[in-house]
Amino acid sequence: MMRFAFGDVSIPNLRDKLTRVTDAEAAQLVDEAFNVLSEDDRTLTAQALAASKADICLLQEVENLVTLTAFHNRYLRRWSRAGYAHRILKEGNDTRGIDVAALSRFQPERVISHSGLTLEKAGVEPSADQSRFDLVFRRDCLQLDYRIEGKPLTIFVCHFKSMHGSRWETRAVREQESLAVRRLIERSFPEPSSANWIVCGDLNDFLERDGIPDYGHGLGALVEDGFAVDALIRSDHEKTDRWTHFYSGDGTYAALDHFLLSPALAERNPCPQMSITRCGLPWRVERYTGFRLPGIAWSRPKASDHCPLSLELVL
Repeated sequence: MMRFAFGDVSIPNLRDKLTRVTDAEAAQLVDEAFNVLSEDDRTLTAQALAASKADICLLQEVENLVTLTAFHNRYLRRWSRAGYAHRILKEGNDTRGIDVAALSRFQPERVISHSGLTLEKAGVEPSADQSRFDLVFRRDCLQLDYRIEGKPLTIFVCHFKSMHGSRWETRAVREQESLAVRRLIERSFPEPSSANWIVCGDLNDFLERDGIPDYGHGLGALVEDGFAVDALIRSDHEKTDRWTHFYSGDGTYAALDHFLLSPALAERNPCPQMSITRCGLPWRVERYTGFRLPGIAWSRPKASDHCPLSLELVL
């Protein structure tokens, strides 16, 4: 039940040290790179996740399957009695050991990790400082193929490159990741517009702020020509209520977390039923004035700084 200290990422060969600790020096380096989440943080995160009432939870920044199972059994089950029979995680590319994952009450027919996809295989042009053999996803694009009540649904769970270091400087990486996801969808379905698929997760970029379109994002390959439709923008949430994250550096409230629907799903769900669970946010997020879970403080303890975003779909 650990959390990576994101300020310390300078350890050589960190991935090996996370998975194969063989000496005291390596163990000390790993210990210094992590801090243990408090009991309050874990409990509040479990409560916020349970409040979403989701049948399928798509997660980011999960260390490993053991951690996910421990969190589910020790914490989440206390607040969500039904629990999740299926816990899914494939090790990705992030050297800090954070992966995308899923908790599901439905068993997927197929699970595919695309962590090994290169720029060349994705059909994505490398930048001047890249090789065509470089991996395109900073973490992974985890593909989950379901059949729910006889109807197919494919979910692509992503965690794109963060905006750390400035949104503009990191935009090109998210553009590559967006294009790679589009290529995967185009290869998976003969007619992508008529298939049931969703791209979701922390895409680390926003399409608007308080209803005002923002075209400085790196998600264009997925949304600009109608290839996919952002569900939250289509929902009945007010323009100033369409946010899932608060960045204290400049006071920005925006949606970094997305459900991007195929045109077929968007047509069947013209006004998607969506909820944003904000009860785990710290008090410093002052725009939110609703109920907060007992124990929430100004900065921490808190749940995740990303609000759980829930979507109810007609397939």
